[in-house]
Amino acid sequence: MGQITAAAVKALRDRTGLPMMECKKALTEVGGDEAAAIELLNRKYKGKMEERADRETGEGRIGVHISDDRKTGGIVELRCETAPVAKTDIYADLVTMIAKVVTSQNEKEPAPDTVLATRTDTGTTANDALIDAYSKLQETMNLIRCRKITGEYLAHYVHHDGKSGVLLALDAVPSSEAVGIDLAQHAMFTKPLAITREGLPTEALEKVRDTARTVAQDEGKPEQIIEKIVQGKVNAFCAANALMEQEHVKPDYDKKRVRDALKAAGVSAVTDLEVVTIGG
Repeated sequence: MGQITAAAVKALRDRTGLPMMECKKALTEVGGDEAAAIELLNRKYKGKMEERADRETGEGRIGVHISDDRKTGGIVELRCETAPVAKTDIYADLVTMIAKVVTSQNEKEPAPDTVLATRTDTGTTANDALIDAYSKLQETMNLIRCRKITGEYLAHYVHHDGKSGVLLALDAVPSSEAVGIDLAQHAMFTKPLAITREGLPTEALEKVRDTARTVAQDEGKPEQIIEKIVQGKVNAFCAANALMEQEHVKPDYDKKRVRDALKAAGVSAVTDLEVVTIGG
């Protein structure tokens, strides 16, 4: 075995981000083969990851990737232990890479294990990249949620702290890119339960109806008035919780309903939507 040079150690450190002594030890064990040293370090840190797997991961980051044609995208939630780690460039790049992998999946909601086992553009798996990030950041990371969205035009928004994000699909290209971004920001703020009233949970609507009817009856309202009151309460619930019926929160849209704001931009419908919040 030849001597392990300082240059070789530095090159491995530059590739892995690990301490010089760790890199020198790994190179020594494999006779100076850099590729073998990287594989050795990955195995080593995978074991350490498994030892720490029960650590609480209450922080994290949302990642989004949209294809160049804006017709396919992925959004993921990757958790870690502390906020400082979630804010690093290493972590942000990892989350974005995993979101890109999600766009290659066949399923609308691919299992995290399936996504991590998928090979990336570099030929290694997403899990290899996660292990590599762990070797540098030394925190447990858990892939919680993966969602693929397709459509005629995709738009997204990720909040500046990375803790919340939105990915949505429109049925047509809007007249301005800002329309899609503004809608994603709107959805982030309002967190709609569904895109249209038809998609709202039946149980929630029935609860609104039953409560409104009971209150009106207790107040002694006439039957013909009760039905109008009930329908009014249902309409109000839909206006608050169905995206297309909500009043746009952005001032540029002059309090128009989302459906009307989109119509003015040449869009008829939102065909898919995912709102993700760390811990949400």
